Amino acid sequence: MLGCLGALAVAVPGELKGYWELYKRFGTLEWKDLVQPAVDLCNKGYIMTKHQYNAFFKNKLDDEDTNFNEWFKDKNNEYKKYGSRIVPTKLCKTLSLIAVNGGDDLYNGTLAKMFLDDLKEAGGIITSEDLEKYEAEWMDPISIKFSTQETVYTSPPPGSGAILTLILGILDGYQFDRDNIEDLNSTVLTYHRIIEAFKYAYAKRTELGDTNFVNISDLLSNLTSQEYAHNIRSKIMDNTTFQDPKHYGAVFYDKGDHGTAHISIIDQNGDAISITSSINLFFGNGMTSKQTGIIYNSVIDDFSFPYFKNYFGLPGSPNNKMQPGKRPLSSMSPTIIVDKDGDAKMVVGASGGTVITSTVAWTIIRSLWFEENVKEAVDAPRIHHQLYPMQIMYEYGVLQQVLDGLKALGHKMQRNLSSIVCALKKENGKITANADYRKGGDVYGLT
Repeated sequence: MLGCLGALAVAVPGELKGYWELYKRFGTLEWKDLVQPAVDLCNKGYIMTKHQYNAFFKNKLDDEDTNFNEWFKDKNNEYKKYGSRIVPTKLCKTLSLIAVNGGDDLYNGTLAKMFLDDLKEAGGIITSEDLEKYEAEWMDPISIKFSTQETVYTSPPPGSGAILTLILGILDGYQFDRDNIEDLNSTVLTYHRIIEAFKYAYAKRTELGDTNFVNISDLLSNLTSQEYAHNIRSKIMDNTTFQDPKHYGAVFYDKGDHGTAHISIIDQNGDAISITSSINLFFGNGMTSKQTGIIYNSVIDDFSFPYFKNYFGLPGSPNNKMQPGKRPLSSMSPTIIVDKDGDAKMVVGASGGTVITSTVAWTIIRSLWFEENVKEAVDAPRIHHQLYPMQIMYEYGVLQQVLDGLKALGHKMQRNLSSIVCALKKENGKITANADYRKGGDVYGLT
């Protein structure tokens, strides 16, 4: 489909504008000093991981038209192997322009013209007016309070933070602790309850959308309500599951989304930030801007198409249909958890498309309720259910006896999961962090 790859898949990029607005409100250092380390890193280059190498060829980007040759071919016009150093020269020059001219340069400056000229040549339809009129929007976070008095803050729609709060709200009522995964029977029951919470929550994801275009205030009130969570929890049966999405309240189907990146930060003052960004697929729309080296996004693909029905006979969500100026639904769920005194206790987020929300929930559950340290919580093998398809996705490492127990309850299984977590946890004055081994992330501390 045109929404997946190609120039028509490109939406107005918003990440840089968001950073620029964040800097103007909270920044204390010079903008150039903040961006320069990124410029230096780009000029030095980075080492291509096996993950990126595989993604490049899996997505068939080895084509002259994609403009990725500068990144992935050597001076002999041969494709580089993983472990090679990548220096995206044009992107480095773009970062230098951003450092000097500021974050608005991509929207009304030198970069804007180059970006648009290249996109138009490729068949894109974004205009200079589209870029100039784009605004980053300040919004209040979605929040819930646990029975243990911690408060969860996460992203409002069109992000999926409200789905995260519903999952956690449902499960908070079980008052999980480490004993809930101490033996086989307890683990099977606990995993079953978590999976059922995932299914009920993902059914509601299909009703979310950009709040500038759809009125979902009642829905958001429910998704953060203890009473609503209790009502759903009372519907969860400990001895069975169901295969019909409509049982879980689904009225539309969820087409899902794709790849992202995440960073979690906390400083010596206790200030914290959780940032997730996305160009949708591994390499966006599969093309880079010839002059700027910017990888074009494919975010148009995140919109739904209400006129098509899925296997279960459910139409795409009209709340997420494409409209001018509208932001599409996203699974991004950057999260900060504070204690009863308002001090940051955990900063967490993930990449991995539709799997993001359940993965963030899974990490929080294991860290706060199962009392695992941040490495154990992030490294633990994961389970996921998003209602479509109607099966549990699980990672290698989940015990076969647990899988057999879940099958006995009626669950269908598929080993297939890809999500990447970055998490920080602060306890007793100490900060511990873990970047997911699944993708080769890293942890840094500055003094």
